[in-house]
Amino acid sequence: RIVVTCGSLEESKRGLELARTDARLFSTVGVHPTRCSEFGDNEESVAAHVEALTRIARQGMEDGTVAALGELGLDYARTEFCDIETQKRGFLAQLAIAGETKLPLFIHNRETGDDLVTMLHDNRHRFSRGVVHSFDDSAELAARIIALDLYIGINGCSLKKPENLEVVRSIPLERLLLETDCPWCDIRASHAGSDHVQTKFPTRNEKKFELGSCVKGRYEPCHIIQVAEVVAGAKGIDVAEVAEASRKNAYEFFGGLEK
Repeated sequence: RIVVTCGSLEESKRGLELARTDARLFSTVGVHPTRCSEFGDNEESVAAHVEALTRIARQGMEDGTVAALGELGLDYARTEFCDIETQKRGFLAQLAIAGETKLPLFIHNRETGDDLVTMLHDNRHRFSRGVVHSFDDSAELAARIIALDLYIGINGCSLKKPENLEVVRSIPLERLLLETDCPWCDIRASHAGSDHVQTKFPTRNEKKFELGSCVKGRYEPCHIIQVAEVVAGAKGIDVAEVAEASRKNAYEFFGGLEK
């Protein structure tokens, strides 16, 4: 199973179309924090955008293709694309869709201090389940997220530094979701977790690509095994235990992934 993550109204439409071409594919519906300006700056435009997103979500839920709302949240590292107040307004607007559809949230968080977790706490009654994906913050923040009965998503960007591995050790397996965030967030030789990677794939430069190889610098769904290996190595447990826990959590979080 592969979940195609979307980040705008247009992507949500295209993601649903793509996911319907293969029984193994599912999609999300939502607006990334850096693109929340597409909601507009007045109540009428925000309401119209929410209605359009809700319509796509409901269409995708009819055949089980849409599995979550997102990617939504806050990103203070890239406010040149969208200011903080517009991001917050867009995030809160999308929670109305969560309340109506009961879909889980696929949440983005980047350098927001306490703001995102505070908003999640204050609005916890408005959504069913959630995962803060690509987590690269502190163990303290992870604990606060888990205390809200939410999941933590781990990928290559979560495993760059020794302190990141310490955070991973602190996350209970029952709250952990593995992801690739492909084509981004590859595990590189310079990353602290790279010593735990056991599985390698033949890789070619994009211009010299051939079937059976991966493209250099581009993460693929197959690389999920590398994330599992690093998490297992950091925790000192078997990779099969990590993989099984994440598989179980993913099916529970996304509601079975059947269509």
